[in-house]
Amino acid sequence: MKDLALARLVIAGDRSSRRRLLGIIAGVMVGITVFLMLAAASQAFGERSRRSTWHQPVSASPTYLEPDTVLTPATAAIASTTDYYGDRIITVVLVAATPDTNVRVPGSDVVPRPGQYVASPALAGLISSAPANQLGDRYGERVGTLSNDAVEGPDSLVAVIGMDQWQVLAQQGPGLPPQVVTELVGHDYASQVWRIVAAIGAIATLVPVLLLIAIVTDLGAAQRAERFATLRLIGATPGQVARIAATETAATTLLGALLGIGAYLALIPVAARIVIGSSRFFPRDLLTSPAVIAATVLGTVLGAAAVAWWRTRRASIGPLGASRERSERPPRPLSLLPLLAGLAGLAAVRVVPRDSEASGTVIGCLLVGSFSLTMLGLLWAGPLLTSWSARLARRGARSAAQVISLGRLAQHPRAAFRAVGGLVVAVYTVTLFAVAITAAAGTTTPAQGAGYLSTTTLYATAGPADPAALGAAASRLDDVEGVQTVAVASMEVPRGSGSSGSSQDQEEDQDEDQEEDQSGAYTRLVLSVEDARALGAADAQSETGWVSVSSRWLADDAADPLPAEAPGEGPAPAVLLVGTDGGEGALERARTAMEASDLGLTMYPLTRSDRVEVMAMALENQFAALGYIGILIAAGVSTASLAVSTIASLLARRRVLSLLRLVGMPRDVLRRSVAYETLLPVATVLALSIGAAVYTAWVLVTGTSSRGIDWPAGSYYVVVGACLALTGAAIAASARAAGRMVAGGTVRFE
Repeated sequence: MKDLALARLVIAGDRSSRRRLLGIIAGVMVGITVFLMLAAASQAFGERSRRSTWHQPVSASPTYLEPDTVLTPATAAIASTTDYYGDRIITVVLVAATPDTNVRVPGSDVVPRPGQYVASPALAGLISSAPANQLGDRYGERVGTLSNDAVEGPDSLVAVIGMDQWQVLAQQGPGLPPQVVTELVGHDYASQVWRIVAAIGAIATLVPVLLLIAIVTDLGAAQRAERFATLRLIGATPGQVARIAATETAATTLLGALLGIGAYLALIPVAARIVIGSSRFFPRDLLTSPAVIAATVLGTVLGAAAVAWWRTRRASIGPLGASRERSERPPRPLSLLPLLAGLAGLAAVRVVPRDSEASGTVIGCLLVGSFSLTMLGLLWAGPLLTSWSARLARRGARSAAQVISLGRLAQHPRAAFRAVGGLVVAVYTVTLFAVAITAAAGTTTPAQGAGYLSTTTLYATAGPADPAALGAAASRLDDVEGVQTVAVASMEVPRGSGSSGSSQDQEEDQDEDQEEDQSGAYTRLVLSVEDARALGAADAQSETGWVSVSSRWLADDAADPLPAEAPGEGPAPAVLLVGTDGGEGALERARTAMEASDLGLTMYPLTRSDRVEVMAMALENQFAALGYIGILIAAGVSTASLAVSTIASLLARRRVLSLLRLVGMPRDVLRRSVAYETLLPVATVLALSIGAAVYTAWVLVTGTSSRGIDWPAGSYYVVVGACLALTGAAIAASARAAGRMVAGGTVRFE
């Protein structure tokens, strides 16, 4: 009770004390909000992956579907591919099973039979709202709807289609190759890369948050020491003062943490609208467990209280005030070891063998550990680099402001660097994200013009079929509203390419094809001159009336028509090309008609624009959205950290600044000295921070994928410019505040 009465005596009627407490509460609230949101996001990615990856079975030795495979009630054949509606991508899961199968489709009570399908809630709604001849007629009869427990999010478009076994076997589109499975179960992350990036992103945004909490809980330490000295003067023991400091910090931190929980819960509906992958989040995905919330609050409160108690006991506060300011121990060169170890770890990633499954785990651990060491190493090495820079610059000091500021930086580099530590981490994080997401940069629109296949033309491959059947199907497609051209192109497969056989053999053949591709021997398509010109190959000409073009024409190359002979009369693999007029609904009507035909398509129809959409949805490209979110968080937290740390630094030095003013230092000199003290640590470490971030991003991208990095987008320079502008504003504001703070002030001496 006596401690409580003394604490009330310290706080009551003290306006500056109440402002300090409000600042601590606000800072802790922001920190707890961001921390809980990060924890929830980390949990959400795992939950989304478990729900949505059940059609991507993970196995070290998958059982590929073979032509002679006999399905049993305990097995099912499965393959996955993609379909399209407008600019939206539909995940298509093809399932073949016996009538009495024991294999269950997650989120559904039924396993669709041939001619039936089960749709996700979003796809079911889309089918209901779209004209039947544009979407509803594609997949057959809908016999069920997937529950939310089997889809990534509320916007996910998923269709589970029943097929005959031979139809599943024939699928060659992007996605899971035909396999035999005994169960369909999701897994935590779709890729090891996701684990690495999620861990690095969490650390990169968490460190500025922890710095913010540490800074705000130490706000006004010098003024608090003066009030505690008053308690010592009226008889309080050192232990009582330490307990009061711990209680005060714990109470304010607890209040800030509770407000942070409220802000976090209020922001969940807003954060759930962020689109990652194929969909937004379910709000429940972002609701972390009560145990995590309780542990966060308890850890923050106890940690802040323990630090306050330890610092108060260590300060040796007497009845006349705190003991003389402790001189900082000069930073040692050993402070560079964490940074050097982190950079060395990143270099080691480049030499780790990638020929085994365990190598992925090793690379992941190296990347996360080296990144953490590099980031913390910048904070650890900052005071040493600041001290070296100050001692070097002091040799050329010409003004009183420079001499004073450089002298303080040389004697107290840790205190000076603490004010800009959050900015250094933020710039490192921003640069890392901005450079890493350049790996996802690519063509957003397909090339168009003379020689290119029109973006309003659909194409799909068909297995060996009778030319008469293909011709009949082409005639039916020609009657679809909006269709202008229907062409059947025979495939000339180069030597080494297999058009039949097992799935494993096909993968080996694909490898051989890639080797052939390097020498320019791509698969070629044989079609009539008239059709080639109608579809975009305007310079096609041949005396035989037939030309061949590279299959790359379907992707991103201009046509290279060469004279060719008419295709043979027997069944052969073919490509069906359907050109539309681009009118409203024409493309989707043609796509639906192609899929509903009996041609036995081995891939779903797509356009060159659809290929770009698939590339845009590639795994690495999802990092861009996460990167920009990380940039916003890091920049916002660093803004708060810099403002709070600047205020805390001035409050802690008010007595010293008043003394300098008292002995006759002009106010302008005082302002410039304060500005120099903030500017030098920033200038010293900022370049190193940017360089280390670029190197980290390069290792991260090249160590987890086959891509490279490029110059960051303009948004990066805007954010860095905003950080520098913030620094300049903080320097100017702190200089003016220093002048006002000592105006008419008094200085007390022990």
